[in-house]
Amino acid sequence: QAPNPNPAPPAPTPTPASNPSLIREPAAPQQQPDPAAQAIQSKPFGDGGTLALTKVKVVGQILNVEFMFIPAKNENGGYRYTSARTGKVADFAYIDESTSKRISLLQDENGKYMVDPSPYDKDISVSGGSPRIIALKFPAPPETSPTITIDFPGAGSFDSVPVSR
Repeated sequence: QAPNPNPAPPAPTPTPASNPSLIREPAAPQQQPDPAAQAIQSKPFGDGGTLALTKVKVVGQILNVEFMFIPAKNENGGYRYTSARTGKVADFAYIDESTSKRISLLQDENGKYMVDPSPYDKDISVSGGSPRIIALKFPAPPETSPTITIDFPGAGSFDSVPVSR
């Protein structure tokens, strides 16, 4: 059989608009992750806000503790400007559950407590219209202490918190 000198033209390729597999639907709105979802423990704090313990980790000889202050939400789902004041920075501590010893915050060579945000007039004040991190540094508990209780003035205690290393 001889080759056909006039082959049929190839079938037209569908254009993107006519090919249903290439039509894109509008992307679903991305929901913001709930900051409290990563919490080890959380408590109500401030005017409708939440205080979430998010990190308790020993690095070297320092225990790094992080809390997240999450302001209350308003009617449209955004964060409401909220302000909360804790007690005195000197009252922040943890209790080593193995020895029942109370351990206070570390201080630098000038006597300044290792807290971020820096204390305002010896108290910690958190405010804003979005979640805020509060970072604290303490001397590390011994490796024989798997859990601690953290005292957060104005919010209460976070009990039997596992220490990661």
